[in-house]
Amino acid sequence: MTTKTSGYIREAYVAPLDHSFTLPDNTLVRSTESDGLIQVYLKSSSEPVVSFEPHSRSLRTSPHGIVNNDRAVSSPAVLLKASQLSLDDFWAALYAFWVRQSEKEVIPLILDIPNADEILTYLTSTGLAFTPPDSQTRFELLLIRASFWQGAGAPVKRHWLQTLVPHPSVSTTPFPFFQSFTRGEHVLTTHPLRPPKPAPGSVIYSRFIFTVNEHLRFIHIDANNPTHFETYARWQNSDRVNVGWRERGPDEKHRKYLADRLADPHIMGFIVEWNDEPAGYGEMSWVKEDPMGTYVGGLGDYDQGTHLLIGEEKFRGRQRFTAVMTSMKHACFLRDPRTEVVVGEPRADLPIVPRLIAYLPQELNREFEFPHKRAVYFTLRRERFFQAAMLD
Repeated sequence: MTTKTSGYIREAYVAPLDHSFTLPDNTLVRSTESDGLIQVYLKSSSEPVVSFEPHSRSLRTSPHGIVNNDRAVSSPAVLLKASQLSLDDFWAALYAFWVRQSEKEVIPLILDIPNADEILTYLTSTGLAFTPPDSQTRFELLLIRASFWQGAGAPVKRHWLQTLVPHPSVSTTPFPFFQSFTRGEHVLTTHPLRPPKPAPGSVIYSRFIFTVNEHLRFIHIDANNPTHFETYARWQNSDRVNVGWRERGPDEKHRKYLADRLADPHIMGFIVEWNDEPAGYGEMSWVKEDPMGTYVGGLGDYDQGTHLLIGEEKFRGRQRFTAVMTSMKHACFLRDPRTEVVVGEPRADLPIVPRLIAYLPQELNREFEFPHKRAVYFTLRRERFFQAAMLD
């Protein structure tokens, strides 16, 4: 059998001329667009807090030092105008801006704002923007879309990843490296010590999904929460889910499975919610100490993997499936900047495999054998994800 290994086409979201969404802290963001002018309103304000205006100045947007001069591309700049603006609100305004400019990788920006020095330092020190060689003043910058979606400069309360480790109030560095070790039935490996998981019931990830106009959240599953446990058990016992997961059984089996997941530092299960309504169950794992690391080999210290089931029929469909899968990968890349690859290993005979090829910018590496199944090995690389994933 020949398996199709490519076919992904990014479907850009086109925001309406008057567009609203909410941030993870429930702040309302509204933007309007007319003749290239983008204005952003926050918290039901009647006056825009930020305007992005077309400007006559152009800056080179093709990579400096890479693209030959005869191929170089320049793009017109956008003038940022605002009164004194907090960094939190500026990030929210950038969010609204990038939703409308999602087809571009970099955009020239000129600052015209009373606290321009503060905004300049914020943009360049977080990596949200840089000063290119052809700028005429230090307030001419190139905004980077991929940096924004990697969470650069995001306020803690508005960050899509709601349980940052270490917490930024304690440290701004990644969780430190210390060698650890796992020995199990299918695993024998050294790996970095993993950070503690958030308490069961904690919000892991939160993002407004524009294509369905609803808020998506991942909640660390709490087996002591009747809603969590009962919905999880019902999903696993359904005929459709059991085809892929094969975890059907009595409550005792489900409680043991969730207890084992909670006790295992390398994996975390979570409830998928749409507008606070349970929709499915997913898992994120560090794959160096996962059975996949044993049977595939070559995985890095910080590479991760995901699993997903959508339990509720009403929450199936291409747009929701793509949003949940993309958000799981997004959460993995956000929770450790050293993660270069997020992998997947669905059973090779599942009908979902072609959709995973079509809906995510990942590579089908090969098929391989687990003791319990023949699987497809998918790899999704960080650079490719933030270049092409359907995050808007």
